[in-house]
Amino acid sequence: MIHVTEADLDDLEFDGLRTGQHRAAAMRLAELADKATGAGGVSRAKVLLRAGEQFQHAGDHARAAEVYREAIEDGGEVYGDPRVYLADALLKLGDQAGALDLLAQVRDSRPSDPEVYRSVAEVLYEYGDLLGAHTWATLGADLVLDLPEHERGDASDSLEGLLRLRFRARVDLGRPEDEYDALLDA
Repeated sequence: MIHVTEADLDDLEFDGLRTGQHRAAAMRLAELADKATGAGGVSRAKVLLRAGEQFQHAGDHARAAEVYREAIEDGGEVYGDPRVYLADALLKLGDQAGALDLLAQVRDSRPSDPEVYRSVAEVLYEYGDLLGAHTWATLGADLVLDLPEHERGDASDSLEGLLRLRFRARVDLGRPEDEYDALLDA
């Protein structure tokens, strides 16, 4: 067992970006996941998520889906919601029903992290579900806007991303600007 840090993961991902060898980075991350102690370091589930992202960059969505499923089964500490990552891979594999079922599960769990809403909105936007992307971006923006301004912290960064994605979806849907869009100008 070895101690894996965020810096270790960042180094592997950066190397994958620099060299274009995403598959090699993914394989190395998957190996690390099996050896990660999690104690004082990064959880196995988090390493698996990072491996899945690299498999997706390499175009191996089937292997990414496998790794995302492992992360979900592991149940360790993660960023975001691994079901969103799995849904993205499933959509790329043509499993629309499986992906939409996962996203419904995410919706039903009522996430408190605005980044989960942004991630779902991005997946749906890329998939071409503009109305779904708009809805998720709006829900995420509402989550942030419902917080007192002095308690928003990092959520303010999420808000800008959510509003921009929402605006793109609105433009693509042919809808006029609204009060949310005005927040981008503020």
